[in-house]
Amino acid sequence: MLRRFTMALRDIWLASGEPGGVYRPERHYMRGPGPKWHAKYGHLYPKSQPALVHAEASLRKIAEHRA
Repeated sequence: MLRRFTMALRDIWLASGEPGGVYRPERHYMRGPGPKWHAKYGHLYPKSQPALVHAEASLRKIAEHRA
């Protein structure tokens, strides 16, 4: 009796379309260090400058070299 009941529950659960054994990596995706990490180690890494600033500096060096 109990076995039939549990089989019926399992069939209903499987028919609901939410299988529990499916791995979904987006649920386990880590987006990067959090605020505690930044508070502890953030001072070790300098803030990066925007790419445009680097490009302008490179162009200035090239122009100075050619002149």
